[in-house]
Amino acid sequence: MLDFQVYPTYGLLSRAAADVVVSTLEAKPEAVICLPSGSTPLGMFRELVLRHEQGLVNFTRCTFVGLDEWIGMGPEEEGSCRQVMDQDLLHPIGFRAEQILFFNAKADDLPADCERINQALQQLGGLDLIVLGIGMNGHLALNEPGTPFDTYAHISELEPITKEVGQKYFKTPTILTGGVTIGLRHMREARQLVLLASGEAKAPAIARALRGEVTESFPASLVQEHPDALVLLDSEAASDLLQPGLS
Repeated sequence: MLDFQVYPTYGLLSRAAADVVVSTLEAKPEAVICLPSGSTPLGMFRELVLRHEQGLVNFTRCTFVGLDEWIGMGPEEEGSCRQVMDQDLLHPIGFRAEQILFFNAKADDLPADCERINQALQQLGGLDLIVLGIGMNGHLALNEPGTPFDTYAHISELEPITKEVGQKYFKTPTILTGGVTIGLRHMREARQLVLLASGEAKAPAIARALRGEVTESFPASLVQEHPDALVLLDSEAASDLLQPGLS
């Protein structure tokens, strides 16, 4: 059974997640780290920015890898993964451009851009740390149900629920045609994988990911087979796991 850690509040969960990032950089200042955009990691980002301002963590030698992006969007589009990441983490911490490896989701040749990411990660020696959220349908990044576990960076056809949930990042209704994403094989090969979840709405997905069948139809289930996976939850996200009699 996969171990997981449960915190009574989102704030404590966020601090624990930041602790992992800081510990990774203390052990290996030139680490290659991949962090998600979105609402779940916001508290972790605030904590990392605070520690940076206090001189408690050094980001100057690491490489940051972007997790995913909506097709056709770049850092200038409000609500894009890059814009959110720039706003919440990269700009406040002062990441230099040469430290950042991110998809160009506006590229004319998206398969070639995915291959650029694949080759760059190979040259960097792979991911030292990847931090992930979990989708309601079990997706990791934009790897939707049915994505092969051995897939590297690729173009993703989005499920309706992903398009619907994705609207929360935009001020007006936005057509999301697809995505580009780090692959499930990158996640499986990462030296450490951290999965974050907060809120009662994520409880069913977390229970299935940690206790259900390991299957490509529910990508998050791969955490069960990762040799160094850490699952950090608040009490609401863990509520289905903590029911009496659940094994």
